Amino acid sequence: MSARHLLSIESLDEAGLKQIIERACAFADGASAPEIDATVVNLFHEPSTRTRLSFERAAGCLGMQSFNIEPQLSSATKGESLTDTAATLQAMGMDCLILRHADDNLIFELAQKVKNLHLVNAGSGVRAHPSQALLDAAVLQARGLSPAGLKLAIVGDIRHSRVAASHLALWPRLGAAEIRLAGPHNMLPDAGATPGVTVHDNMDEAIAGANVVMMLRIQRERIDAEGWPDSQAYFADWGLSRERLSRLAPDSLVMHPGPVNRDVEISSEVADGPNALILDQVRMGVFARMAIFEWLLRGQD
Repeated sequence: MSARHLLSIESLDEAGLKQIIERACAFADGASAPEIDATVVNLFHEPSTRTRLSFERAAGCLGMQSFNIEPQLSSATKGESLTDTAATLQAMGMDCLILRHADDNLIFELAQKVKNLHLVNAGSGVRAHPSQALLDAAVLQARGLSPAGLKLAIVGDIRHSRVAASHLALWPRLGAAEIRLAGPHNMLPDAGATPGVTVHDNMDEAIAGANVVMMLRIQRERIDAEGWPDSQAYFADWGLSRERLSRLAPDSLVMHPGPVNRDVEISSEVADGPNALILDQVRMGVFARMAIFEWLLRGQD
């Protein structure tokens, strides 16, 4: 039987979704962590702070050995393919490969070729970032917010965001009451690409009545520099300021997957304020990735 992978939200069955989110909440609440005798390799072809470190931290909390491959110092610079790198890791007896890559499809193609190496998608192009969506769902569940009552507004560069793509795959499956998208026209998905959600060209309309607002940064690395908006103008139209937040219910929550660009998509007052869950998301990232490792390595049918 081939190794289990976490490639996307769509690749998870209902039992997997429930197990990972509930176990993440349990770990966050102090549940004992199992000891897992396994090795994990982190291979990040794009920059990362939160995701990479939380996978390393999660592995350590479970007693796993963690190794890092720096792409610029690896055999990839000599022409080695990712498939051959994976085969090398398998031959060494490694158990998991955590991969981030700019290519939308590379990890999905690799999953068809490996047999004994568990793959985790830590971000693939603009297509998927499943662990981020799962940890965000766990944060809200830990806060006691039921998906049935969720009115979620996602604001910013949605077209180029793999986080948004995974959230749009996750929340309808969890039964979210309402999902709204808002952002500049060139940063919104193509018409008809996101059935079941409402799309707004005005931020104030999108966040009105929302109990959770998720802000996304401009994915500058995926946009030609000529298309970068002026930061001040962007914040005026699409930034979450204290004034905008004050129009929402006092218990409305603010999320951001990071990294935060202050006073571009969100003001410092809001990012550091009592409504913000940004550091809760960082904290839950460790517990969610512990739950993912447990599901991968101890949840085989």
